[in-house]
Amino acid sequence: MQLQEKRDLQAFFFLFGLGIMCLAPRLPDIKANLDISTTYFGFLMSSGSIGALLAHLTMGHIVHRLGVYKVLIVSATVTYFTIGILIELKNAEIYLLVNIICGFAWASYHIAINAQALHRQAETGVQIIPMLHGLWSAGAVTTAFIALLISSTVSLNWHIYSLIITVYLLKLRAINRSRPLLLQGNEITEADEVVPFRRMISSISIDWVVSLGFLCALMLEVSIGDWATILARQEFEVSKSVAVIPYFLFMGAMIIGRLSYHRFKGQRSDKEIVQPFAVTGGTIFLTALGLSLQLRDFNMTLAFSIFCLGFFLCGIGISFIGPLFFGYASARSDKPGGVAIAELGALNQVLTFIGRGVISVVAGVASLPLAMTIPGVMLIFVAFFVAAASKPRH
Repeated sequence: MQLQEKRDLQAFFFLFGLGIMCLAPRLPDIKANLDISTTYFGFLMSSGSIGALLAHLTMGHIVHRLGVYKVLIVSATVTYFTIGILIELKNAEIYLLVNIICGFAWASYHIAINAQALHRQAETGVQIIPMLHGLWSAGAVTTAFIALLISSTVSLNWHIYSLIITVYLLKLRAINRSRPLLLQGNEITEADEVVPFRRMISSISIDWVVSLGFLCALMLEVSIGDWATILARQEFEVSKSVAVIPYFLFMGAMIIGRLSYHRFKGQRSDKEIVQPFAVTGGTIFLTALGLSLQLRDFNMTLAFSIFCLGFFLCGIGISFIGPLFFGYASARSDKPGGVAIAELGALNQVLTFIGRGVISVVAGVASLPLAMTIPGVMLIFVAFFVAAASKPRH
């Protein structure tokens, strides 16, 4: 792989994380714009999963027909156009529709860049997927750091518009420079293709052990992206910039964990390292959450510091767990790996939507801290699912 091609492929992933996660630190501002309840806002945030599910079921066929270049151009354009609309909206019903479209667009981009990356990995024989996904996390951390620096002094509109315009232009440059190397429609093989809608519906097979384990592994990451800044603002009354710190620490820990996985693993099996990391990460998160809430009336600084430390440590514990379930899905299925992973991804969109809905309801009916204990407990349960998923499917 040529150096410039590698850099452009890295840019696809880094800029994806930088752009698509830019709203996470500013969700309190968006919630204030809409002036709706916590429960309703939670459902609105979850609506992007509807669009992402549709993309997982259909975009493999479209990428196969049109090629990666056209899908990248259209999906990137629609993604940032809809993000620009979302920050302006004050009507929840319109927000719902636009967020579904945005979910479809970013998931389409995700499918296209991974199709390109998997194809190049197969051709070169060099493992590049873990590194590329680490760059996505680095982009997400960078956007959180930017928010940390400017949220208290720069308006939502100036922050988001400046960022997405810059990211969009850089993406177009990388895409156009890579155009001769991107997969054409007739070059995409069965292994690269995400399963088309009709074939997936007619032959779908659900491995509940892997699917539920994958959900438990990802739910805390999803919930922290949704609620971390709002939780910090509501419970610890910190400024907009400071409220970004827990999310920033969590994502930073995710990068450290992913890049250090092989060092952690050593000669041990995946199960031997995942089980203690999942249990420890979930326990630390729940303990830090409960202890910080108990201490906030006595020492707010100490309480928020414990809260942030819990996010950082659980980020390391959860960092490498989710991707391992793709391997379990492929190993336990009699279908090609691409089919098994596509089925897992599509079902996960449905389960994640339900999970986010449950957390939103609990946050509205009871409290947001109580709702956040749900994904913390789910992370601990990953230890049981990993033990089962490590065995062949009967």
